[in-house]
Amino acid sequence: MNENLAFQENIWEELLDGKPVLMSPRPTTNHNQTSFNIALIFGQYLKGKCCSVFPDGEELYLTAKDRFMPDGMVVCQPDQIKHDGVYGAPDLVVEVLSPAR
Repeated sequence: MNENLAFQENIWEELLDGKPVLMSPRPTTNHNQTSFNIALIFGQYLKGKCCSVFPDGEELYLTAKDRFMPDGMVVCQPDQIKHDGVYGAPDLVVEVLSPAR
């Protein structure tokens, strides 16, 4: 039994056809740096344009049964951006592949 009941590990999941799919609980430092750098490059390139760049951590709702959290997104339709995530297909999705641990 865990002596520290205040400690709870976050469980990250996406929905695929309404079924929860577990994600890796914690990305590696290399993964974080890579996704940050990609978001930074797109952010600089799209500065002043109508597109928004979202780094890792933003929810993407494709349908009521399909919810994802990609490593990055570019969205050029402002009406897709809501207070709790992006609704509908973004203009670009970024997934950083990492070797299995």
